[in-house]
Amino acid sequence: METVQIIKATIVSYILRSDNIIEIVDNEDWNEADTLDIVKRDTEKLKKLIDNKQDKALYIEVADKHTSKDILDFYQNIELGEVARALVLNSYGAKIMGNLYFKLFGGKPNEMGRSVPIKLFTKKEAGIKWLLEQLEENKK
Repeated sequence: METVQIIKATIVSYILRSDNIIEIVDNEDWNEADTLDIVKRDTEKLKKLIDNKQDKALYIEVADKHTSKDILDFYQNIELGEVARALVLNSYGAKIMGNLYFKLFGGKPNEMGRSVPIKLFTKKEAGIKWLLEQLEENKK
């Protein structure tokens, strides 16, 4: 896998990979509370990267921090155009947040009525492998 480009937003950075996976990782220099306004601005950058082509998958490292209900609702409802989302949970707190997100939103349609496949992982390699399979399946 080759990194094509890194786009830094306020809360996270988007790492564009040559295999059509976009990795979303927290910015280490961000130590303030996430707000819905900032999340919306960051997500607009992601929307432009995906460009509604439905040929990208999202690898998301779930942070071990509190996420408000309005932000979770926003993530559930927004249509980004991605093929699938892999949430990678690296700590006990992140597992709780990831499982909560999955229980609340897994399988529910977004604002466009589309249900994006979401799966939780504890290992990056497994999440990437699943995303590559989802991208391949999407080509058919």
